[in-house]
Amino acid sequence: MALNPASPLHREVTAAIRQFDLCRPGDRVIIAVSGGADSVALLDLLATLPDFPLQLVVAHLNHGLRGEESDGDEHFVQELAAKYGLSCETERCDVRALAQQLRSSLEDAGRTARYDFFQRLRDNCQADAIAVGHHRDDQAETFLIRLLRGSGTTGLASMAPRTAGGIIRPLLNISRQELRRYCSERQLPFREDSSNSDQSFLRNRIRHQLLPLLAGYNPSIAQQLAATAHLLGEDENLLDHCTESVFNQLAQRGAGWIALNLQGLASHPRALRLRLYRRALQSVRGSLQRYELRHFLLLDDLQQRNQTGAGLNLPDRIEAILTGNQLLLAQQTVLHPLPLQPMQLPGPGVFDLGNGLSLTITATDTPTDWRQLPPTSCAVDPQQAPFPWVVRHYEPGERLELLGLQGSRRIQDILTDLKIPRHLRTCLPLVCQGSQPLWLVGIRRTRHAPVSGTNSKSLLVQLNGTEKLPLFI
Repeated sequence: MALNPASPLHREVTAAIRQFDLCRPGDRVIIAVSGGADSVALLDLLATLPDFPLQLVVAHLNHGLRGEESDGDEHFVQELAAKYGLSCETERCDVRALAQQLRSSLEDAGRTARYDFFQRLRDNCQADAIAVGHHRDDQAETFLIRLLRGSGTTGLASMAPRTAGGIIRPLLNISRQELRRYCSERQLPFREDSSNSDQSFLRNRIRHQLLPLLAGYNPSIAQQLAATAHLLGEDENLLDHCTESVFNQLAQRGAGWIALNLQGLASHPRALRLRLYRRALQSVRGSLQRYELRHFLLLDDLQQRNQTGAGLNLPDRIEAILTGNQLLLAQQTVLHPLPLQPMQLPGPGVFDLGNGLSLTITATDTPTDWRQLPPTSCAVDPQQAPFPWVVRHYEPGERLELLGLQGSRRIQDILTDLKIPRHLRTCLPLVCQGSQPLWLVGIRRTRHAPVSGTNSKSLLVQLNGTEKLPLFI
């Protein structure tokens, strides 16, 4: 297609790209094209940006909701991409079935399907970004949708020019009317989606009923709402930065779990605590879909109880539990590990304990001072504790004669003092020589077979994989 001399919209898009660092000359960009006026204008603008060449790939998802009309949209987008000499990637999805599977609305299911397709395509094409055609009116509509449903500043900030997932929105400062006028001036054909007039969808009711009503009070209402969303977005960026800084101070992380220090949480105002819970759940689960304000408030109530063992079930098989001085958020499989199976240790080597844990036993000629070892390591005198050893779960009522102390203590009391939840204790290894416990792994060393300065040899026993279980935080 013929290049378009720089128009006001070209200058607007170029300014947005540079202001928000959306992409750079030569980048490979996936363009989401539905066939409507907004995405057609986006495609033309990015394909004809003066002095800003991009490698463009057109992407279209057929939602299968409108039969022949949906198929016509797909065919139209394929032909449009060919006119620009661009490759076109399409995919079909039964969005109605997906909505039933996810127990969500058609709108939410369609959005999930689209972005899943775009991200997979981005990975396959090794693209730098995914450009979508959201504009100023979309921003205003989204603001009102979230306001009506109930939202804090995070939700009202609405759509960002660029997301962490590589979604870019170069048209957020441009109105729907301006994009339609651009298509008319450029004689760009586009498709009208009949579902856009279906007022069973909340967005359509806002577009056709609420915004025109509000325009009677302020003709620039869409622009004002979008500007408000933008300001909230800037505040949100600042708050995110503050949250991340505190999160990094309070959080311990492992595979499928996050632990937040309770004392640290209590020292901050509730507004920041709620953001920290959001940040932790985002890390554990990957997204916050199905999470609402009430879930974060429940977590805050749990935090304030400060009662070890108290817990909370959250959406998508995530659990929260108070353990020691931590608020632990984890996948259920992490919090309910398989019980430890007894195992004989015939000599030095590496031994799989299950649940991602293993023991490494190494013979060394250098005496190891037990006082210098971390909790996940133990030094044993091989002359006092010859092989074979056994690793097993502790027995009810079993006691330990602790190194440096007189008498003995029940293991159950030790674990209670350490505030280790009962359901995590079943995978806790106890290393024994015969019937004599040597080490409650990662927890306490007994006074049997310690290495002293007179030893010429020692056995170094190390626990590996502690990041897989939040038992040792």
